[in-house]
Amino acid sequence: MTKGDRILIVCIMLVAIGLIVPIFFMAPDSTVAVVQVRNEEQLRISLLKDGKYAVDGTLGKVHIEVKDGAVRVEQENSPHHYCSRQGFVDSPNTPIVCLPNETVITIEGEQAGEDVQIQ
Repeated sequence: MTKGDRILIVCIMLVAIGLIVPIFFMAPDSTVAVVQVRNEEQLRISLLKDGKYAVDGTLGKVHIEVKDGAVRVEQENSPHHYCSRQGFVDSPNTPIVCLPNETVITIEGEQAGEDVQIQ
C-alpha cells in the first residue's frame, strides 16, 4: 500500500464520518405517531404525553406504549413477537411493522410526505 493509497483511504473515511455525524445530532421534530391496521389509520398518538394504548390487530390486541417521546409495541399476539422486541422508536425513518397483526406504526416528521411522485 502506497502513501497515496493511505491518503485516499483517510480522505474517504473523513468524508463518510462528516456525512454520518449530523444524522445523530439532528433533533427530532416528531410529535405524532400514526398507527395503521390493514392500511387504515386507527390511531394518532401524541409523543409529548406518556401513555399506553391498544388497537385491534389481525391476531388480537396490539398494546402500544409512549414514553419520553418514543413509541413501542409493548405486547402483541404473534408467533415470534418481533414487533415487541424492536423496542422504542423515535425517528420518522424507522417504522414499527408487525406483519402478523397487519399493524404499522410510523412517526410523522417535519419532512413526512412523498419522496417521489409517480405519474
